Amino acid sequence: MTQEEFAKYVEHVFRYHNQVMAELIESASDRTEQSSRTFKELTFAEKHMVTVCEPLNEVVTETLSGQNIGLQLKMKLVEAAPACESATQIVDKLIAE
Repeated sequence: MTQEEFAKYVEHVFRYHNQVMAELIESASDRTEQSSRTFKELTFAEKHMVTVCEPLNEVVTETLSGQNIGLQLKMKLVEAAPACESATQIVDKLIAE
């Protein structure tokens, strides 16, 4: 994957993650109707997603504020973007249940 392709991929993952976070917020009132098992799964999946997506969110925040992104954070992004996408897909699926 070229640097440009990776940048587009990261942007896609970031936008998808934000979309799912918005859906999660909107569906918060519906969670009381979920079974306790589904609620626990969603809560765990949400916490995991927030953790694995943190490097991605940090890079975007620093980029938007005009800060230089350190090499260490860039290296984390290589692993964080696919992990964030995967975790976000799990939460997205659980929201739909």
